Amino acid sequence: MLGVINSSKKKKKTEIMESKRHLRLLLKYSMAVILAAWAFVWILKPTQLWKRSWHAAEDWARPTFLGEIGLNVVVFCFPVLAAAALAYAYLSISSSGGRIREKRANLMTNFFQPVITSINFGILSLGELFAMVFFIIFLVWTYYSNVSSDYKKMTPSKILKLNRKQIQLFSLGVRFGSLSEACLAVLLLPILRRMALLKIMGIQFEASVRYHMWIANGMMLFSLLHGAIIMAVWSEKRSLLEEITRWQRVGRVYLAGAITLVIELIIWITALPPIRRKYFEFFYSVHHLYVAFILFFLLHAGDHHFYLVFSGVLLFSLDKILRIIQSRRVISFLSACILPCRAVELALKKPPSLTYTPSSILFLKIPSISKFQWHPFSIISSCNMDNERLSILVKCKGQWTNSLYEMVESIANKGSNDARNLFVSVEGPYGPIHFRYKRYDRLILVAGGSGIAPCISILKDVASTNCNLNRCAVSVNLIYVVRKSLDISMLTPISTLILHQSFELAQNVHLKLKIYVTQEQRSSLSARELIHEMTQSKPFILEPISSRDVMPAPEGLLWNVTITGLAFIVFLVSILCLTRAFTHETKKTTKDKTPSWVYNLLVICSFVIYTTSITVATVVSRCRRSTDNSITVSRNNYRRIVEAASTSIAQGMQQDYEINYGGRPNLIDILSEVAIEIEENKVGVFVCGPDSMQESVASFCRKYSRDTKFRKNRRKKCSFVYHSINFTL
Repeated sequence: MLGVINSSKKKKKTEIMESKRHLRLLLKYSMAVILAAWAFVWILKPTQLWKRSWHAAEDWARPTFLGEIGLNVVVFCFPVLAAAALAYAYLSISSSGGRIREKRANLMTNFFQPVITSINFGILSLGELFAMVFFIIFLVWTYYSNVSSDYKKMTPSKILKLNRKQIQLFSLGVRFGSLSEACLAVLLLPILRRMALLKIMGIQFEASVRYHMWIANGMMLFSLLHGAIIMAVWSEKRSLLEEITRWQRVGRVYLAGAITLVIELIIWITALPPIRRKYFEFFYSVHHLYVAFILFFLLHAGDHHFYLVFSGVLLFSLDKILRIIQSRRVISFLSACILPCRAVELALKKPPSLTYTPSSILFLKIPSISKFQWHPFSIISSCNMDNERLSILVKCKGQWTNSLYEMVESIANKGSNDARNLFVSVEGPYGPIHFRYKRYDRLILVAGGSGIAPCISILKDVASTNCNLNRCAVSVNLIYVVRKSLDISMLTPISTLILHQSFELAQNVHLKLKIYVTQEQRSSLSARELIHEMTQSKPFILEPISSRDVMPAPEGLLWNVTITGLAFIVFLVSILCLTRAFTHETKKTTKDKTPSWVYNLLVICSFVIYTTSITVATVVSRCRRSTDNSITVSRNNYRRIVEAASTSIAQGMQQDYEINYGGRPNLIDILSEVAIEIEENKVGVFVCGPDSMQESVASFCRKYSRDTKFRKNRRKKCSFVYHSINFTL
């Protein structure tokens, strides 16, 4: 009887998994079709075929309730928002227990393996190269198609009082503006945190920021060419001041365009690496001028052109609203641990329902230090091992982190009375939906300095009970490069994992640790003694906190699906109703047209309506959820959690380790030596460190995957799969 019941449960579980797989396939192909259609529209947009068809579609839509505006919103905004909603639904199903087939996972992994590793270009994968080439070809095609079409029907302009040569030059400048517009359409998509579309490809937020920087550089170039060429034409006809200060009633507003270009130039200059790194707070503050940039772009280009880029603006505003709502409540830390290397381990109480993956990050703001600065930090805990607390590691280097260190140190010396000043707002966590290190037979973790933080979370996850339930690597090589011996204390969160021999949860897990100290000579202490001495710091309770000090969890993926669809519907209905109420144009050739500023104002009003609606809906949903999931924990229970945290990693793994002194290690040689010892089929190489370290490891993996001579005498064909983990401390 029991066997029949188990068989029935197993069959039902199989049917559920199969239905999830079919649903994921449906969502994935639907996303691909929608995005392909959206890209096809942009490719056809500069052609005469599209222009004739679009004019006919506008004539058809004008007398309907949808109108010209509704047609623009549906054609240019709906595909991206629909794809985003489907992506969140796909991720929600995948994170709820769906597993991706190993072959397809390997194909996706290979697609993002490095093919270029250089100091000038950094590390580029096959997928990134393909996307870059496609986007460049699209820009070249758009410019060529637009300019050639303009030249075929070009005549001297009586309105602008330009001759044929000036009109040709003017057209070149205008079409550079079209390229800038195309860049703006995708500029904001890579920097979405909560609503991140690139998650579906396994691309982390920190990695996608560079796509935003590349696109921004291209947009700045096209904008400068756009403005410089047009102003050169006006200068030639000696009407620059007159034209640039004119505010037209209908059509392009040149003054707004000049202001847009100036704002964009200021944002771009302050974002250059020398300024951004040295004056980050100034860069961060100036970057908020994007609000003024978008507003003046609307005034300059008009509402019809604004709808081309509005999908990114809408998703970015949704992302911002959800982040602000999560971070509006201030909580306190659960515990702290001061490390000898001037680093601090901090713990927060989290709801058990909040899950995250290794390499995730958390944004923090401490009002007593700065009311506006947000700083990201890598999470070093594992929700599989501890579902009630979340830990981060802060290496104190800059002004903000040094202030935090001094506050924690003062609390440790004077007692918990000063802990009331250490309140914090949180945002996140952000990270990949799946971190599939368990597909590999062996892990090689390469970390430099502060880059050990993501590796700590991986090791803790390896040490969790999940490794007994799923396929998991049983051999881990950790290569850790530090400047000083004191930096070894960064290993304190996993000290018990390193120093003890038996491990009751992770059976047969073998850890090999190699530490390289680059700026010190050999110590008289043995490796074990040095690690033991450097990792003796103990956590202490900061403040007995109430149930309200539990870290607020972000909205789930299904809420992202709902809120994305709701935002599109609210905006579309708002803009259509306002347009019908305040404008009465029925023919495109009407001489007494409604001023352009009226349509721009209606767009702004509709934007305000939908942001207000989304904010109210999210706040109400969050209040109801927090009421249903209230948590009450006593102070003694908190103390038990803190004490358990220092010994929660049972007694450690089977391990061997060594410490090397003097000079930077040659990572390619070290990895080659490790490769000789490895007999497994698939090896996952995860690197967290500076660019030089990333390039060395990526070069090794790329060379090894192509070097058949090195592997011809081996019994098994071993493959090294490179993964870059962005870390923040």
